[in-house]
Amino acid sequence: MLSKGFDSKELEEIKSIKIGKWDIISEYHRIDWLKAGHNEEEAKIHGIVIAIVGYQARLGKEPQKYKLEQKGKEKGVSITHRKQEKWITTKEFNKIINKIGNKYYKKVFSPAIENLYNKDYSYDEVKKAVEIPSKIGAKITLDKFLPFL
Repeated sequence: MLSKGFDSKELEEIKSIKIGKWDIISEYHRIDWLKAGHNEEEAKIHGIVIAIVGYQARLGKEPQKYKLEQKGKEKGVSITHRKQEKWITTKEFNKIINKIGNKYYKKVFSPAIENLYNKDYSYDEVKKAVEIPSKIGAKITLDKFLPFL
């Protein structure tokens, strides 16, 4: 049986991929920045930094201020995360894509988040729509995004 154009083997793979809030907020804000006219590189960096800043705020830490900078050939943001200064670049965002798998990132995750964004869902409404628990570190499987394609 096919669902959303995926065969049974692909659906099993999709059900085995775990997605966390970090991934959702990063992608949501990447799309937000793309829609605002920023390029892909800046949008990826912004997405991942917003996730870090949100995580810190959730833990009750004072939000970090950040600015997009150029160091050598790379654009990025210098931010203190987990008690150390870190240079955030697109490599951080690409770890999400690699974890999900490029195929399912492009065919399921990103299009589902973009569809919800285009329907004016806030980040909190996206979390409710995919039924991710509110606890820190919660994860859901990628198949929760299939209904939003």
